[in-house]
Amino acid sequence: MKFTQCFSDQLDHGYAVMRLQTQGRDFAVIASEENQPCYAYDLDNNYERITVWPDVGGTMTMVQLPGTLDFLATQRFYPGFNSATCRIVHAHFNGRDWDITEVASTPYIHRFDVIEHDGGFWYIGCSIANSKQFTDDWSDPGKVFVGNYDAERDELTDVRELDVRITKNHGYRRETATTSLITGEQGIFRLHYPEPGADAVPSNWKLEHVADEETSDVAVIDINKDGLPEYLAIQGFHGDHLRLYDSNFSTMDAAESGSPFGHAIEAYELFGQPFFLFGFRAGQQDLLKITERDGAMQFETIARRTGPSNVVVYEKNGVNYLLSANREINEVALYTVEE
Repeated sequence: MKFTQCFSDQLDHGYAVMRLQTQGRDFAVIASEENQPCYAYDLDNNYERITVWPDVGGTMTMVQLPGTLDFLATQRFYPGFNSATCRIVHAHFNGRDWDITEVASTPYIHRFDVIEHDGGFWYIGCSIANSKQFTDDWSDPGKVFVGNYDAERDELTDVRELDVRITKNHGYRRETATTSLITGEQGIFRLHYPEPGADAVPSNWKLEHVADEETSDVAVIDINKDGLPEYLAIQGFHGDHLRLYDSNFSTMDAAESGSPFGHAIEAYELFGQPFFLFGFRAGQQDLLKITERDGAMQFETIARRTGPSNVVVYEKNGVNYLLSANREINEVALYTVEE
């Protein structure tokens, strides 16, 4: 595949990225992890930049509300991971830009999700820690919270914690229509959602411990087309090595070093080829495309010295694009992807 940069803008410490499309409108959204803006770029109007919010920032996660141009997002996840004042806000699209209202105070919530079901939404919140005396204090492990998001009242309800504590609870990934993956020092956990029609009480959620190796983030795709999922994991907290698991979380391959501060990780299929994307924020700060051959990972460099924090791939008008928050060079970057 050929990746060619077609657009660039500046944003200090860009972090969270999202494609926001419905109701005849289409935007690429990127938010800073510092006290800096969130921007939306109009994909139908020559990437016109709209300021979603001018400051506050500290955004780790953004989640679109289905069928709308509204989204929920974290703010104030700073400084570092000492984020006692973190909150979730609702960005309401008003036809021109977005109005921001607070949904809930959510201390230390690094990743969260809202899962549509039975006409409502479940809420999943993952805190990187439960409390901190200083940024690198990990003595009080993070929690996993479940409950509901009431869209009419615009609030979280019945939020309770599961019976698990995860140190450096960093990664979250929707896996299937009924499961998500959560990662931390204790490894990888699979969270099973309640059965249809069931309440969101903790006893209706099932947490399965599927891998023991300390994991920062994980992505999933059938990389070798055997009909089963494979998993790419960043080992260690913002670690410098990768592990490729099969569907049973047995190791297929491991790359032990050379990619310090691993962060951006996604999985896609384009032109009939499944692949992972992986970017790291220290050392060479490269963005890589990873495929598989005979059980081993194959690496191809997409961009050098960009230090990406998160990436997303989308298709528009028959063209595939890669949006990258190139955090370490304060760049919003868009690439076309050709076969």
